[in-house]
Amino acid sequence: MYIGRTFTGAEMNLTDLIRTAHRLAEAQEQGRRITQKEMAARIGVSSRAYSEYQTGTNCPLGMKALLRLLNGLSDREIVRLVREYRDDAAEK
Repeated sequence: MYIGRTFTGAEMNLTDLIRTAHRLAEAQEQGRRITQKEMAARIGVSSRAYSEYQTGTNCPLGMKALLRLLNGLSDREIVRLVREYRDDAAEK
């Protein structure tokens, strides 16, 4: 069950993670609703693929692999890695 930013009673699955990230992105924009179509464009996938990620009918395997890799890093290393990615993406 989702409570705020934490889950109780079960592990967070990829669908939960995607939904939570979507809600956090909306919160960062002062609660402005972000459509599935807009979020799909932001992350570079089709609207259909993003919808399937949110419903759990499709799972991005690359994301699963990346999350497994990140799980072995410290919080500091993860933040550094994500910031480097963000900075590189902004340059392109």
